[in-house]
Amino acid sequence: MVQQTDSSFAVGLLVFFRIIPFLVFGPFLGVLLDRFPRIAIYRLAQLGMAVASGAFALALANDFGSLPVIYAYTSIMGILLMLEIPSKRAYLSDVVGSRALGSALALDMVSMNVAWFAGANLGGLIVNMVDPVVAYGLIGLVFSTNYLVLRGLPIMFRPGVSVAGSNAFLALADGFRYVRSNPAIFGGLLVLGVNNFFGYPFESMAPAFANDVYGAGPMQFGLLMSAQGLGALFTALYISLRGRRLRNPGKLLIGAALIQSMGSIGFSFTQSFEIGFVSIAALGLVSTVFAITHTMLILLVVPANYRGRIMGFQVLMMGLYPIGSLTLGFAADAIGLGQAVRLFAASGVFFLALIWVRYPALRKPLG
Repeated sequence: MVQQTDSSFAVGLLVFFRIIPFLVFGPFLGVLLDRFPRIAIYRLAQLGMAVASGAFALALANDFGSLPVIYAYTSIMGILLMLEIPSKRAYLSDVVGSRALGSALALDMVSMNVAWFAGANLGGLIVNMVDPVVAYGLIGLVFSTNYLVLRGLPIMFRPGVSVAGSNAFLALADGFRYVRSNPAIFGGLLVLGVNNFFGYPFESMAPAFANDVYGAGPMQFGLLMSAQGLGALFTALYISLRGRRLRNPGKLLIGAALIQSMGSIGFSFTQSFEIGFVSIAALGLVSTVFAITHTMLILLVVPANYRGRIMGFQVLMMGLYPIGSLTLGFAADAIGLGQAVRLFAASGVFFLALIWVRYPALRKPLG
């Protein structure tokens, strides 16, 4: 992308196009998860990523790596990522049960964050050593291998006849009625939406701080982009090794979101690379608690036959992230980078405090 344009806004649109499918298609994904075996959807996502990566390699080989092609590839991978994450976690919950669910989700986060930390630091080296066509071809082979490995796994969940045979919109409406009838789940989804819109200015504005505030070089830039993954890795390792069930995921969820927003206010005052790195790593510690607990809340509270649709609403709330990032970018241009981050984070604290008061069921331990 950076070889195609000097526009920071154009580069920032990559995140927008990767996540916006969550907002558009999230609820309908939930219907799929309740209509078909979760492992089948997970396998389909791996196969789709293999095909998309191979097609993108062919496009690059034929000099079709224009901005629209890059955005299209990013959107397709976003749709497939939207299929992969909830189907994998729903399948995990069917395999391990409620007692080991926290450890299983944390191990999933460990694998993701190891890849995140390593990828951010090695990506630049790989680009200099390997032709992008070869790199994306190899990525396609990795996803193909994933698909073949997953073919041997058993089906743990079979949809009920009523869900499998119903109209998609009726099934979606039924899922929404369930959400509205459960204050803990509804409050948890509100927390997820507020935090994805307001709670990640430290992540979306990290490149701007690296360039405009810290004056970071290429190596420092790579380290800063990996700081959140490094912090998240430590939290995920701790939870996975702890081996005990988290009995109050709702309280941890809203508490982590509040700490994340207040920590973002502190991050907005950083003036050096070193302090910025430590701040982002610390916020990564907290954001992992948030990421694990909002999935745990759904998987532990929601019955299996509604689980997919509620996870679809979860994906919808996650889709607010790029909207918040774009809004934050416009605000930073209008009132300044630090002031915009503080305004966004303070707004998040305000709305989260309202949810804390309005939905006390969210803070109660599970039975």
